[in-house]
Amino acid sequence: MSADIDLKACTILERLSAELSDATVDYCCTQDLHEFQITRAGVKHEVGFMERVLELRDIPDIEHVVNRLVEEIKTSTQPRRIRIGNNG
Repeated sequence: MSADIDLKACTILERLSAELSDATVDYCCTQDLHEFQITRAGVKHEVGFMERVLELRDIPDIEHVVNRLVEEIKTSTQPRRIRIGNNG
């Protein structure tokens, strides 16, 4: 994993933690998936970023996606499993 990908994963973790301050956010990295487990008001959400997304996108693009995800999670009352970049 490159330092650039590490920086982007850290940015996602920091943004999720800051924007969802009433949630617990955990991070796990497997072979090519950077996964963030978010528990908010007893509801668990999984948000995964494929490594190629972090390789190909700039931080402002990633932050834009994270902002949209935060809004979805804030309004969700059901567990969600979201994968970014998993279209084949």
